[in-house]
Amino acid sequence: MDLSQWLSFSAVIIAIYVIWQIRQILLLVFTSIVLAIALNLIVENFCKLGLRRNYGVMIASGIFLVSIILFFSIIVPSLGLQLKQLFELLPQGLEKIVYEIERIRGFFSPQPGERMLEVRSFINQIQPIINDLVNRGISFISGVLGALLSGILLIALTLMFLGEPTPYKRGIIRIFPAFYRKRVGEIIDKIEAELKEWLTDTFIKIISVTSLSYLCLYMVGIPLGLVQSLMAGILSFVPYIGATVSVLSPLAISFISSSWKPWVVLLSYIVILAVTDRIIIPKLRKNRIVLNPANILIAEVIFANLLGLLGLFLVVPLTICTQIIVEEILIKDVFEQWQ
Repeated sequence: MDLSQWLSFSAVIIAIYVIWQIRQILLLVFTSIVLAIALNLIVENFCKLGLRRNYGVMIASGIFLVSIILFFSIIVPSLGLQLKQLFELLPQGLEKIVYEIERIRGFFSPQPGERMLEVRSFINQIQPIINDLVNRGISFISGVLGALLSGILLIALTLMFLGEPTPYKRGIIRIFPAFYRKRVGEIIDKIEAELKEWLTDTFIKIISVTSLSYLCLYMVGIPLGLVQSLMAGILSFVPYIGATVSVLSPLAISFISSSWKPWVVLLSYIVILAVTDRIIIPKLRKNRIVLNPANILIAEVIFANLLGLLGLFLVVPLTICTQIIVEEILIKDVFEQWQ
C-alpha cells in the first residue's frame, strides 16, 4: 500500500470508531427520522385533500405535540396504577402456571413429591425476578425524568426533519463523492418509500391488535385489560418477540381466577395475530412490506445486543435500511460491477 491508501484505510477505521462511540446519538437521530416520516404520511394525506404543505406540517406537528401532552398527563398516570397492580398479580399468576404444569406432569411421574420440590424451587427463583421487574419499573420512571433532555431533542429533531427535510437530505448526499451523489439520492428515496409502506402497515397492526386484544380480555373477564391491550399493541411493533412477551401477562393473570380462561386467552391472541397478519393488513394493503422471518430474528439478536432496547424496537426499520444499503451499494454497485 502507498501513503494515500494507508491514509484512506486509517480514515475508514477512525470513522467506524467514531460512529461506534456516538451510536446512541445516531440511533436517536434515526428515531426522529422514522417519526418524521410517520408524521409526513399525515401531511401527505392533508395535501391530497388540497391543503398546502405548510399548513399540513403545522397541523401534523400540533397533533404530535398534543398527543405527547395527553399521553403523559392522562394515559401515563392511569397506566402507572394499572402496572403496579399488574406487578402485584404476576407472581400469583406465575405460581399458578407452574402448579398447572406440575399437575400435568404428575400424570406421567411416579414421584410427585420431588416434583413439588422443583415447583417450590422454581417459585423461589422466579420471585426475585418479579421483584427486580418492579424495581426496574421504578428506575425506568426516574430514568425517563433524567432523559428529559433526550426527549426534547428527539421532538425538536422530528419537527425539524418534518418541516424542511430537503436541506438535511442534501447534506447527507454531499458527504459522498460527486460522481456517486445521484445514486445516493436514489437509495435514500427508496429507503424513505420502504419505511412509509412499513409504517402504514404497522399503524394498522397496532390499532388492530390493541382493539381486538382489549375486546378479548373484556369478554373473558381478565382484569387490567386496558394496560395489557396497550402493551400488546406496542409490543406488536417488535415482530415475533413482542407477540410472545405480550401474551405472558394476561396468561399469568388468567390462571389466578380460572383453569379454562388461560387457554381461551392463548388461543385468542394467536387468532388475533393471525387475523391481523393474514387478513386485515393484506386486505387493506396490497403493497405491504414482507420481510424474511429469519432475517428479522437474526436482526433482533444483533441490534438488541449492539443498541439495547431501543435497537430492538427499531429492528424492522433498521433491517429495511440495512437490506437496501447492502443490496444497492454492496451487491449492485460493487460486486456486480467488479471486473
